[in-house]
Amino acid sequence: AELNGRRIQVSQETDLGRSLLASGFAYGKGAPEDRNLDNWARLSIVSRGLRRCGSAALDLAYVADGRYDGFWELSLNPWDVAAGALLVQEAGGTVTNYAGERFDPFSRQCVATNGLLHPLLLEAIGKHWPPAG
Repeated sequence: AELNGRRIQVSQETDLGRSLLASGFAYGKGAPEDRNLDNWARLSIVSRGLRRCGSAALDLAYVADGRYDGFWELSLNPWDVAAGALLVQEAGGTVTNYAGERFDPFSRQCVATNGLLHPLLLEAIGKHWPPAG
């Protein structure tokens, strides 16, 4: 994967506390567990910061280019994540579902990181997935 003729690569951040993360919120008014507010609130405290641009594809491209260290989101469609997930993988990152299993663009959930932070981000969201109730 390249940007302006330069090969891109994911960041090398290893500390979740210093990481810049991105996520988003589904446009529909789905079930509360699909709204992502609990993970947003929790990760806003344990990371350096969160970003929300409204485009999973752009967020994933920023992970691939090392601008963000990680991304997670629910209620996604394949057209939201398929190309961006490939960029992350080509740039040396890791993309899975919330359980840490192989990424499937039809699973409606995505976690993407530089690979080094992947277990930490999965643990942070996994403690609360699936939601109780």
